[in-house]
This record gives sequence, C-alpha cells and structure tokens, in this order.
Amino acid sequence: MTVDDPKGMKDQLDQKPNGKTAKGFVSSWRWYPAAVTLGVLCLGLLVTVILLILQLSQVSDLIKQQQANITHQEDILEGQILAQRRSEKSAQESQKELKEMIETLAHKLDEKSKKLMELHRQNLNLQEVLKEAANYSGIHPANDCPFQFPLLDGVVNEETQLLVALGRWYSFDAPLV
Repeated sequence: MTVDDPKGMKDQLDQKPNGKTAKGFVSSWRWYPAAVTLGVLCLGLLVTVILLILQLSQVSDLIKQQQANITHQEDILEGQILAQRRSEKSAQESQKELKEMIETLAHKLDEKSKKLMELHRQNLNLQEVLKEAANYSGIHPANDCPFQFPLLDGVVNEETQLLVALGRWYSFDAPLV
C-alpha cells in the first residue's frame, strides 16, 4: 500500500485499534468541515443569545425606569389633586365665612338704618316742636321778658329766666318767686 492510495488510507483510518474495521462510520476528516461549521454556528448563536440577553436586560432596565417615572408622576399628580381638593375646601370654607360675615354686616346695617330712621323721625318731631315753640316765642304778655318760658313762670323770677334765655345754666340755688 502506498501513500498515494486514498482507499488504503481510508481503510487504515477506519480500522479500530484491535485490527477490525469500523463499518458504517464515515471517516473523521469528512466530519471536520461539518463540525467547524456547526461550531461556528453554535458560537454565532451563543453570541447572538448573549447580545439578546444584554438587550433584554437593557429593555428590562428601561421598563423599570419608565415604571418608576410613571409611579413618580402618579405620586405628583395625586399630590396635586390632593392640594387642589384642599384649596377647594378652604375656598368653600372662606366663602361660607364671607357669606356669614356679609349676613352679619347686613343685619347690623339694617339695625343701624332702623336707628337712623328713628333718629330722623325724632329729628322731624323735634323740628316740628321747635317750629311750634318758635310760634310761641315772643314777648310774654305778663311781663317785659323777651322770651317766653311757660314752664318757668311762677317758679323763678324774671332775672333768672333772662339768664337761662341767654344760655347760662339754671341753678337750683336761684331765688324762687
């Protein structure tokens, strides 16, 4: 057998160590390209799986960040809603207090206007009384006193009546008639 003989070499490779030939098996040098191709494919698949796992990890991290952001935004929104409700409640309370104050002030104004109307009525009555008194103010027919004080007639003398008429106080120590 020569080295140039491929069939002899094949037989030699197919022999087992005990001297028997293996039948049904293809020689190992024919498996080499298939094994290399399968190895490259496995390596490619392994790299692809690793890259997909990294991308999946990144996507998972992004999803977690988005969920955290959404949760944070929900918390902010809930806080704003709560603050808005509180402000609406305080505004309603303030409005209620203002309404009560307005009602109280309106009641007081009504009372004051009633008092003013009563004072105005009394003022009109006083003016009428003063007009009537002005009609009676003249020289008293019984004496020479220029003013008439019918209440004081017969109680005090004319000199005291003149002092009272000129705006001085009447003294209880004044001489009576």
